[in-house]
Amino acid sequence: MDLTPIVAPGAQALVAAIMTDGWERVRTWLADRWSGRTGEPADEIERRLDDAHRQTSDPGPDDDRGLDDGEARERVAAHWTAFLLAAVAERPELLGLVRELGAPGGSVHNSNSGTVTSLVQSRDVHGGIRFGPSS
Repeated sequence: MDLTPIVAPGAQALVAAIMTDGWERVRTWLADRWSGRTGEPADEIERRLDDAHRQTSDPGPDDDRGLDDGEARERVAAHWTAFLLAAVAERPELLGLVRELGAPGGSVHNSNSGTVTSLVQSRDVHGGIRFGPSS
């Protein structure tokens, strides 16, 4: 079974999260969840993730500096797709995590802009949120 259609959205979400939230935050988030699913030590997973990240951030001798941002992002997403496919092949229990990455709202991303007087960042809210004095 070709898992690429399942893994590719997760890789794209991972790249988007890296670009917005920063590598350290994304690495910690992913390593914690990966560790929780496999029982592997989070620090060992972080080392593997750092190695994979270095491969996309350090230009090699064949690096084409003529790539535009979109092409560069596609190259990085292809790299992470291959990495995640290999990880799922090695540890099938990671498939759920990769699906979570690619699900709407599954990636790590928080942002705001403009003048903000009240801000709540949350994944799921059940019930309601009220601001101001209670009556």
